[in-house]
Amino acid sequence: MVFSKSLTAEEFNPEVIMNSGQVFRMKKETKGADGMPDTYSACSGDNDIYFYLNREKDTWDFACEENQWDFWQRYFDFDTDYIAFNDKIRSSSDKFLKDALKDSFGMRILRQDLWEVFISYVISQNNNIPKIKKSIQILCDRYSDGIHFPKAETLAYIPEAELMDGTALGYRADYIIGISQKVAAGELDIEKISKLPYDEAYGKLLEIKGIGPKVANCIMLYGFHFMESYPIDTWMKKIITEDYSSYTKDKYLEYINDCYSGYQGYVQQLQFYHKRKSK
Repeated sequence: MVFSKSLTAEEFNPEVIMNSGQVFRMKKETKGADGMPDTYSACSGDNDIYFYLNREKDTWDFACEENQWDFWQRYFDFDTDYIAFNDKIRSSSDKFLKDALKDSFGMRILRQDLWEVFISYVISQNNNIPKIKKSIQILCDRYSDGIHFPKAETLAYIPEAELMDGTALGYRADYIIGISQKVAAGELDIEKISKLPYDEAYGKLLEIKGIGPKVANCIMLYGFHFMESYPIDTWMKKIITEDYSSYTKDKYLEYINDCYSGYQGYVQQLQFYHKRKSK
């Protein structure tokens, strides 16, 4: 079934979103030719969707199963007013951030499937985006139908040597199996953690073997949708040292939390995308 939404370029740009480091299974399927639109796809958990800009109606058209549309509206966070965030940024005196905004129109923070985002960011630690995407696709090909993400009940019982073979997971395989076993046994309830207050949820994540501060912050932002979460990876460290060099790290985070309270994670995505694009 096809669902249409009127969205401006400032409200929605899949090219920006899928290259922002927050999602590993959104991609351009076909590049438009002879007046045909570019077509994109996304998969999250058990859900999959295709979408494109309908120039005749000036709408974005989304093709998915009717019973999945609520999931996808939540996934794209269509209820949040990102232009309100942008207006606050435009009124700031932060040149780097305002340049990042101009470069990143259409960014949104996705609400991804909790199980998939959990394992995806365990895979992401000390890793790069192409390798992360490849590892995730291999897991989907081997242990699911090639489209949907494998369940905890499946990953829990794969021998570690098998899970490491050809997946580039390395030491992360042990973490994935351990987390999967706890979820399958009912000892780890990710959805329950996601509903805790920020500090409690963050603390619970850090108790899990294989999850450190950076991975926990990514799960908090891209899965649990705590918009105050501000993940710091090597790119963000570069931004702090190169583009905000007058700040110490602590003073910089204090500035972000004070000036952009409630949407720090969105600010981080704008900065991350802009820095990588202009490298």
